[in-house]
Amino acid sequence: MHFRPQRRHPRSISTAAVNHSRVLDTLVKNLEGMAYRCLHDRHWTMIFVSQGCLELSGYLPAEIVENNTVSWEEITHPDDRSRVRECIESAVRSGQRFAVQYRIVTQAQEVKWVAERGIAIRDEQGEAAIEGFIEDITARRTTQDALEEAELRYRHIFEHASEGIFQSTRDGRYLAANPALARLYGYASTEALIADLADIERRLYVLPQRRDDFLRQIESQGEVLNFESEVYRQDGSRIWISENAHAVYGPKGEFICYEGTVQDISERKQSEDHLRLLAMVFSNSNEAIIVTDAANRIVATNPAFTALTGYQPDDVMGKNPRVLSAGTTPPEVFKEMWACLHRDGAWQGELWDRRKTGEAYPKWLSVSLVRDESGRIRNHIGSFIDISELKATQERIQHLAHHDTLTNLPNRFSLHEKLEQAVAFCKRNQMQLALMLIDLDRFKTINDTLGHQAGDELLIQVAQRLSGAVRDSDIVARLGGDEFVVALPGITSPADAAHLADKIAQEISAPYLINGLEQRTTPSIGICLYPDDSQEIGDLLKNADVAMYHAKAKGRGNYQFFTEDMNIATTERMSLESDLRLALARGEFLLHYQPQLDLRSGTIVGVEALIRWQHPTRGLVPPGDFIPIAEESGMIAAIGDWVLEEACRQLKAWQVRGIAHIRMSINLSSGQFLDKTLPARIHQLLASNHLSADLLDLEVTESMSMASPDESISVMKTLRASGLTLSIDDFGTGYSSLAYLKLLPINTLKIDRSFVKDIESDPNDADICDVTVLLAHKLGLEVVAEGVETEAQRKFLLSIGCEKIQGYLISKPLPADQAEMFIRNNSPMSELGTIDLWPDTEPSEPIQGHVNA
Repeated sequence: MHFRPQRRHPRSISTAAVNHSRVLDTLVKNLEGMAYRCLHDRHWTMIFVSQGCLELSGYLPAEIVENNTVSWEEITHPDDRSRVRECIESAVRSGQRFAVQYRIVTQAQEVKWVAERGIAIRDEQGEAAIEGFIEDITARRTTQDALEEAELRYRHIFEHASEGIFQSTRDGRYLAANPALARLYGYASTEALIADLADIERRLYVLPQRRDDFLRQIESQGEVLNFESEVYRQDGSRIWISENAHAVYGPKGEFICYEGTVQDISERKQSEDHLRLLAMVFSNSNEAIIVTDAANRIVATNPAFTALTGYQPDDVMGKNPRVLSAGTTPPEVFKEMWACLHRDGAWQGELWDRRKTGEAYPKWLSVSLVRDESGRIRNHIGSFIDISELKATQERIQHLAHHDTLTNLPNRFSLHEKLEQAVAFCKRNQMQLALMLIDLDRFKTINDTLGHQAGDELLIQVAQRLSGAVRDSDIVARLGGDEFVVALPGITSPADAAHLADKIAQEISAPYLINGLEQRTTPSIGICLYPDDSQEIGDLLKNADVAMYHAKAKGRGNYQFFTEDMNIATTERMSLESDLRLALARGEFLLHYQPQLDLRSGTIVGVEALIRWQHPTRGLVPPGDFIPIAEESGMIAAIGDWVLEEACRQLKAWQVRGIAHIRMSINLSSGQFLDKTLPARIHQLLASNHLSADLLDLEVTESMSMASPDESISVMKTLRASGLTLSIDDFGTGYSSLAYLKLLPINTLKIDRSFVKDIESDPNDADICDVTVLLAHKLGLEVVAEGVETEAQRKFLLSIGCEKIQGYLISKPLPADQAEMFIRNNSPMSELGTIDLWPDTEPSEPIQGHVNA
């Protein structure tokens, strides 16, 4: 008769033991059996059992742990208890592992045979304990139904076992190995393992004499048990293994092979080192870390927490983290945080805290839940950084990127968003919207004659007059140069637009006093209507542009409404699309290559592959004319694949001819970027051309990467893990979130040519370039500037720390043969020099190694 053993006090199970148990449970969750840790007492009191106990015994882990419902001694068949204990006690006394087979009685009163193997240990409290694994061997003890069934079972176990299984010869060759052993030793397949490890003694064991020890034991004893050794994996790393093996003999006693299993015991061997490492990471992390208990009371902080907040551990220990809050974070954020934590187990986002000094600051917090084996919350772990500087930079970039600093009007980037809102409003209320595109006549003459300062003053006054001529609900934006957009949502008829156009024409045509001189300009105004002319913003802008040029053709200083007669280009586009569908099959595409100059070394280090279309009658069609059509028509995927194939082929051809240092940049379309088969296809191309992955740089646009940030991060991580590098193209033209930008696994930011081209004339664009380089360097990224056409631009970019440039100053995109000749003939540049275009602005530190020229 058994008495219910007294339950162990919960505090007797250390945190380290529970953490060890979680790790063990994770490792064995796919094994058929039960891993455990139990006390060395008369009840075999279980401290931990894996999830396999339910299938093995019919009892849940919680029913067995701490003998809550039943002890393992009770589960053990009465007739086998003394034998099992004697076997285990003997092993404990000798300090050896043990293995024993016996029967158990499940919760359903079913008798099962099990095999148990384990070893005595001292737990974290110094108490005697046993760790092991118990598996059901009932099937092994029954008569085999048939030889084929036995072979099938053996093969299934061999192929799918979590333990490594092998057969080897006396002279140290593997005859057979299962996939688990291949994975254990770091091989892609069992065939690769067998082929590579032809000499186990010298290729596998860190200490070659371990093979002699293995042979000596197995020959003298017929088997080896728990034979522990340090071995090399294929990549040269080391792991600890435990081998159990025996000699296999034929019916006549002839030796056949050694057969055995291999387990990775590195976790146990390295557990103490791992714990010390975790403690070092916690103590030395640059991120502040706090740990709270299930009731959200702070139980631990690291030194970075004190450095960031000013609070010593004793100041906050046992308190709720809300004591750190500045009180300005909206309650909805905390509500979302807790909902996400309980749903997903993790959350990250921005909160506002207050330092001990009282100073409020924004932080980026990542917090996760830690649950025990029963699913109850045990701890919350949060890490955070001060993002004050990052937010200031973000706000500055946002302002520069979405506002025109000269006129204080929304620029082209924010116009699209405002138009989307206006169109949605008109659609809901069944109203019309008028869109005007305004171009100033004679502006270039004024700007060139009187200088940029006079031109800027004229634009400022025009912006003021436009803003004063419209309602508060209307939209006024500057597209760039001397082009403005006015949108009138909620009009009742085209006459409303005509009335305002007359008013604008009168206002803009009135004289301007600039530098003491009277100047005049007139507006050419193109007008289109939503929804009559189009329901798409892009088409509305295009149609307004068509009408504006028609107004210029009519003599300037007037307005014109868009009509279908103006849109002959639509027919041309349809014809182009029809030809485009045949271009790939006809081999009409070709690549041109634009060299990239490294400003630090003065050498050509890469090229960007740019597609061209050699049309049989139209001639060389630039990508801007057909790429949008390809994207809209679904042809971009096939064209993108061709670009990848051709670029890799050309790169290999250059390598064969002795140009081995050049890297190839390739633009990806949004469809290619999100195609889950892209990494495999790229690697197939690299393999077939015998190219290294680090020679390819894949470019994605800023707007593409921000369309679905989480998905973009996942795709980029997959590509980066393959050895490829990634760049954000056209940076500054999209709507980047810095919170996501810092998470993107990219290498390079490419400044869009629209900012580079005006850095000599527009301090706003110069500032954007400067801030972009500063931001990139803060994030550990390199910068490539596109569209560099003048020496002043090059020198300015060098002065702000830009690493690489490309553009017509270096070379236009060239056919492959000309690009090769350019690379060969281009000797390293020296004395590149720097320049300060805007001395009244705060300069950036020039690249070391160069002086101002």
